[in-house]
Amino acid sequence: MKVAILSNLVVDKIISRDMKSSQSLGGPAAYCGITASKFGFDTTLFTHFGKDLDTKFLESLKKQGISFNVTNSLDLPTTRFILRNFENDRELILESKCSALDIEEIKSAKSDCWIISPVFDEVSLDILQYLASSREKNQFILLDPQGYTRSVDSAGRISIRSNIDIPINNLNGIKLNSKEITCLTNGLQGTDGMKKIHTKYKIDYVLYTEDQNIHLLERDRRYWLKLPKIDAPDSTGLGDIIASSFACTIVKEKDSVWAFCFAAGALTAALQTKEVGIKKIPSRTAIEENASYYYNIMNYEIL
Repeated sequence: MKVAILSNLVVDKIISRDMKSSQSLGGPAAYCGITASKFGFDTTLFTHFGKDLDTKFLESLKKQGISFNVTNSLDLPTTRFILRNFENDRELILESKCSALDIEEIKSAKSDCWIISPVFDEVSLDILQYLASSREKNQFILLDPQGYTRSVDSAGRISIRSNIDIPINNLNGIKLNSKEITCLTNGLQGTDGMKKIHTKYKIDYVLYTEDQNIHLLERDRRYWLKLPKIDAPDSTGLGDIIASSFACTIVKEKDSVWAFCFAAGALTAALQTKEVGIKKIPSRTAIEENASYYYNIMNYEIL
């Protein structure tokens, strides 16, 4: 099975809560891509990066069977962020930004699963609308709208917009955190926010994380799990690991509840590594062990 991921590769300078600093390949291209490869998918990144990107990062992805769809030589630098982790939050600073993807790079591609997850300005709404309108019956498209909800100030500090409307529908799934769902629903949270996303954008599966809780809304059912608190040094990429685990499982197993448990299991397994950057991406075995446990304790209600 094939998965295509639309997102620019990123180099992250990660500052952990104990003020230790490290550099890591990052962004959804890396986190979703490596996770998908661990699920056995033929993984292609639709991504741009600059000539400044260390070749060791590219080689590490290629060794895991990940391929790249890059059609032009880029003079712009690779997208780079500084991430400062705090106790319950983090600060994100944009240092440089690479070029946007070209819709012509997308039109000739075929994939069973598409994960659309821009970091900042690289996936146009035209591309999003094109994929939604041309989706075939057996294709699965998951959107993480983080890049659309972000704004940047003159110092590069990233913040989340108070409100934004994305003119799309006909996607299968969406993954949101508490700030993003507020942005897309003009202030709603929780079940009300998920219901608004489901009806407004006509999306089948709404995956939503807030604090230690993870939720899935499917039609008139809400599933949720309260996850254990794990003291980990870095939260970078957790949302991407969740999104990729959910999408890959639902495409393979055709079971949304099992996919939800895999998403929760992947989040827990990543934190359990106590690693920083892409080193926290867990093994398929660790994810599945957690998923089996969560399947037996999951909560649900009919709305």
